[in-house]
Amino acid sequence: MSNAHGLEERRRALREGALVQAMPELGTLIVTGSDRQTWLNGLVTCDLAPQKPLPAGAKAAPPAGGAYGLNVGKTGKIFAEVWIVIAADRIYVGALRERVEQLRELFDRHLIMEDAEVQDASGEHAWAFVHGPRSADLAAAGRAAGAEAAIVDWTGLGGALLVAPRQAEGAVLEALLAEGEARAVLPVTAAAWEVLRVENNVPRFGVDFDDQNFPQEASIEDRAVSFSKGCYLGQETVFMLQARGHAKKRLVQLAVEGEGGVPAGAEIALPDGAAVGAVTSQVEDPRGTGLLALGYVKYKHAVQGTALRVAGRAAEITRAPRAGDGPGRAKV
Repeated sequence: MSNAHGLEERRRALREGALVQAMPELGTLIVTGSDRQTWLNGLVTCDLAPQKPLPAGAKAAPPAGGAYGLNVGKTGKIFAEVWIVIAADRIYVGALRERVEQLRELFDRHLIMEDAEVQDASGEHAWAFVHGPRSADLAAAGRAAGAEAAIVDWTGLGGALLVAPRQAEGAVLEALLAEGEARAVLPVTAAAWEVLRVENNVPRFGVDFDDQNFPQEASIEDRAVSFSKGCYLGQETVFMLQARGHAKKRLVQLAVEGEGGVPAGAEIALPDGAAVGAVTSQVEDPRGTGLLALGYVKYKHAVQGTALRVAGRAAEITRAPRAGDGPGRAKV
């Protein structure tokens, strides 16, 4: 699957079918108790507000929902990405394993009088992501095989989150992949996804952003942050940065001319040589010679089509956050 032919098949699956990605790097927190949803909603950037009660006689929707979001500190900087599946009697929170214990401790510190309990169940549960337009179909297949699932498009490619008891992991993955290549449903390894995520402008925690970044710097606020929900930890800074200021830098995708890679952290500069940022990820450009890269540039240059240089090679911004902040607003 590491060859170009295998990647092209998986590009097609992203366009027409679905990719199934096992996620052993995720740990699991389970939140229970009658206040679990409203309490957790105050600790993440995504909106988990419970739905309003249904009118008498109305048919209930399937109980599972979910979201992709962030836990941010009081300063508004990202502590952890979270993938959330809401089941009938509990909430599953997926996070990178190296963050799970600290995240559990943080959650516990914010339990006061609420009826909620947080348990680390990383050893008992497994996660899988589905990417692509057929994600909803695969979520239904995963549920039938014993997983909890939610339709969550956190990449802009279409998506679903699945979490299952460890003993059901094999059966769930088998069910997800049952339709196979004929229906453009394929597995994707971590190495292949690394290429595809850069091609599709999907940043990665620990590589393209970390706990020193605001959501807006990582250019994930549209995917991970609700600006209409109620209060949550770190909301004031994140909201004010969006409403009254702008991030000093933004993560963008660039096409870089020339053969071969560039050094890790390669400088991004204006045509006159003035440094404006640095590369965080790079892969070969599938359209021909050159690279596709993710990297930070200063806010005022983060515009699609901007001509730049990367390690002395001609480059151009191919994807940038949507406009709307407007020049002249205060930097935060």
